[in-house]
Amino acid sequence: MTELTLIDSRQAPAARCLVCGNDIRAGEGVMAQYGDRVLRFKCQGCYARFGADPEPYLAGHTGGCCGDEHADARARLRRRWR
Repeated sequence: MTELTLIDSRQAPAARCLVCGNDIRAGEGVMAQYGDRVLRFKCQGCYARFGADPEPYLAGHTGGCCGDEHADARARLRRRWR
């Protein structure tokens, strides 16, 4: 089983979420190392969904949005990285 490890995303460029397909602004969202890949997620919810079942997302399938989860993602991540 490949380990999913969080990485500081404050300096990351803009990207698209691997799980929901939404755009992620530069320095926002969640970034993680998975094997030899660096992945970007819109929010903690997308990160958790990937962690629970990574194969569909690695194959290119997106699963829609996490609802209101994105609204609070920036605040939670700022607290985490302080």
